[in-house]
Amino acid sequence: MERFETLFGKLTKAIDNRDELTVLRNDPTSIAPERAIVFEVAGSLKDFYRQAKKLGLEYLGDFEDEIDPTSDFHRDTEEKRKGKINVRVYLAMPNEQSLKELLKLWGLFSRNEKLPHGLGEWNKLFDLLVELRAWGPLDRVPLETISFWENELQRNPERDIRFEVELWYYGDRKRREQSFRSMEEKVLAVGGKIVHHAVIEEIHYDAALIDVPPDHVQELINHPGITLALADEIMFLRPQSVVHVPAGDGDEDEEAEEEEGSAPVKPQEASQQKPIAALLDGLPVQNHARLAGRLVIDDPNNLEPLYSVENRIHGTEMSSLIIHGDLNREEPPIPRPLFVLPIMQPDSRGNEALLPNKLFVDIVYQAVRRIKEGDGNQPASAPEVILINLSVGDRTRPFMGVISPLARLIDYLAYRYRIQFLISAGNVLDRLVIPGLRTMKELEDSSPDDRETFILNSVNNAKAHRTLLSPAEAINALTIGAANSGSAFTGHLPQDLIDPFTDEELPNIVSAMGLGYHKTVKPDLLMEGGRTPVRFSEHVDKDSIAVRPARGPEKFFGTKVASPGKGGDNRAEKFSHGTSVATALSTRAAHRIYDVLFSENGNSNFMDIPQEHMALAIRCLLIHGTGWSSKGSDFDSTFKPQGQGKHVQRRDNIARLLGYGVPRIDRVLICAENRATLLGWGTIDPESALLYRIPLPDLGEDQGPRAFTVTLAWFSPINMKHQGYRMAALDVESADNEKYWPVPKRRTAQPSNMSTRRGTILHEHRYGKKSIGLIDEDALSLKISCRARAGKFDESIPYAMAVSFEVEIESDIQVYEQIRSRLAAQIQPSDETEI
Repeated sequence: MERFETLFGKLTKAIDNRDELTVLRNDPTSIAPERAIVFEVAGSLKDFYRQAKKLGLEYLGDFEDEIDPTSDFHRDTEEKRKGKINVRVYLAMPNEQSLKELLKLWGLFSRNEKLPHGLGEWNKLFDLLVELRAWGPLDRVPLETISFWENELQRNPERDIRFEVELWYYGDRKRREQSFRSMEEKVLAVGGKIVHHAVIEEIHYDAALIDVPPDHVQELINHPGITLALADEIMFLRPQSVVHVPAGDGDEDEEAEEEEGSAPVKPQEASQQKPIAALLDGLPVQNHARLAGRLVIDDPNNLEPLYSVENRIHGTEMSSLIIHGDLNREEPPIPRPLFVLPIMQPDSRGNEALLPNKLFVDIVYQAVRRIKEGDGNQPASAPEVILINLSVGDRTRPFMGVISPLARLIDYLAYRYRIQFLISAGNVLDRLVIPGLRTMKELEDSSPDDRETFILNSVNNAKAHRTLLSPAEAINALTIGAANSGSAFTGHLPQDLIDPFTDEELPNIVSAMGLGYHKTVKPDLLMEGGRTPVRFSEHVDKDSIAVRPARGPEKFFGTKVASPGKGGDNRAEKFSHGTSVATALSTRAAHRIYDVLFSENGNSNFMDIPQEHMALAIRCLLIHGTGWSSKGSDFDSTFKPQGQGKHVQRRDNIARLLGYGVPRIDRVLICAENRATLLGWGTIDPESALLYRIPLPDLGEDQGPRAFTVTLAWFSPINMKHQGYRMAALDVESADNEKYWPVPKRRTAQPSNMSTRRGTILHEHRYGKKSIGLIDEDALSLKISCRARAGKFDESIPYAMAVSFEVEIESDIQVYEQIRSRLAAQIQPSDETEI
């Protein structure tokens, strides 16, 4: 506290003295008006953004962090005794008047006097304050930026270095323009230039792509307290977003075998059907035998002349997987064409990369607007699209607790246009250190179960370095991890490769780990991504070795895809693996759900579902069939931390790997006599509730096992000026009493009920044998409620809900027929009340 007394005393003395205030402004390490300041608080505050607004501070954001305790932090906590303190970092920008008000509040607090009405939360802030400082050069230039600069200088010391500048977003347009001009002047003064500037008001995004001479970049590395690193209008200097697919990565191409029934759709047939799925990726080979007539290409950036056929790798693979699935499985293609808008092009070395002269965030923003709304005088290019596949992630932006601008954009676009983004979690190809093993032979000689334990423990230990790649943390997206399965795997691998896992429902070794923003369950699900083995990397020390994921011989463990061929061959195929593969297969599964739900052959009960609910219905059903395998149950007894009250943290650690699990699409879409799945949809207003009446079968005297699953999915509006971010929080519960659930007990092998309520999907399994007496004529009343969690809003929130009831098939209870006979129509809410 003594340190803060000194700091606030210095500020109080200077605030009314123009000369001393000028000194503060000229010192980049000092708190001053019009400069972002950082509050590090050992805990969280209720509605900090409101408290800041009352004082006249401009709220800029917040995030979680872990710090070493300072010597004068007076609270003795368990975290402090362990050597770390979990803090929430709040960012705000004062003007002169709001800084004066802040100093007044500190004076009252330090004298133990009562704070003014409505400002009592500042008592808690001051009491839990760990650090108060200006946002300075070390904040603006993260370590990954320094590493990026060093690598670029080493690779090409004579070339200007391109990187991104994120500016503090100001709501006032004139102030925002002034901020950009100030930054531009500093860039030009050091011999640099602005390559691209984008402002997206809806997500509070103001950023530029700039080129800076290498000698000045070296100066920034050597002396970080100069020029751009000192600019108060700048929030971050970051590496340019990198999406990079190496040319020729993977197996040698193979010639496809001609298969009966695999002829491409005729172009005129495809043109009569509207695509509902879009791919933002590289440009595919349109005339490949597997793709001809099945694609609708929209190339607004005229990339085709720049894209030689042999470089069209990633877009061809993803298109093939979405349309056909794994070619080894010989599944029927999707009946509609796939819409493709390329956002990558080959670089000077033939590697596929993002458009070099544009910001990634703006690339996606313009692409989605073009698809759904139109571009200039051009109408929307594919307005029926409700699924967008983004099998790429920003390698320079691993998720570290602060939500990225691209994730904010995805959340905004998903809600605005009612579209479901399917986004890859990201591939982690770094070495994995395995302590306790001195040689690779020890790993090879271990039993499969022991080997799996070694590697899982190592993955868990490295979770801080194996995080999601932006924008996979987005709350309205479905984030797809890769499951440890692939059609090419036969159990036989080359001698130098080792299969790390025994279970195909564990994540592939390259799959990035969650959790997501505000500890939401991420990845949402795991889909087949190849059974990637590992190979020896190096000896770390006398008691540790390191392994790396195998690359190259995917024909032993991957999935089969169409590929650019050599010499104009349009029938080439190869193998691929990773989270991109899993995401494309998830988009295919989503398309399959659409084809069943909205079939035009007259057999569907869902032809009248509104357009704005279609993506949500698919989102809901994709998750509804997921669940942890038996490994999830094992992990609950072996993962740390163990002990009373630790189950939420323990299952969070499991969910980092498994998400909600691997989806079982057939269980959702195919009828069975012992299982029934019901789908409902609607809208709900904030601070209200809806009641659903779910018919259940007559179980008679049966005491056998039964399972009940409920999934609720919605898109939430977002509030960038509130620490809650997610504005709409929905929940579902028994409207009568917890004991009236048809199966009272929650499965332990699933994310905790606290975890599932942090995002925009609520998914819960119940399983047991206990027989109960239902009320209301053998029906279950469920209540869906909606609360505003990040500021008030008056929009109705669209949602979809799926409910399943199942008994053992040996019971001979006709669950499906009984429930069907009790339904006059699909589920609809019966009442709405305020809460």
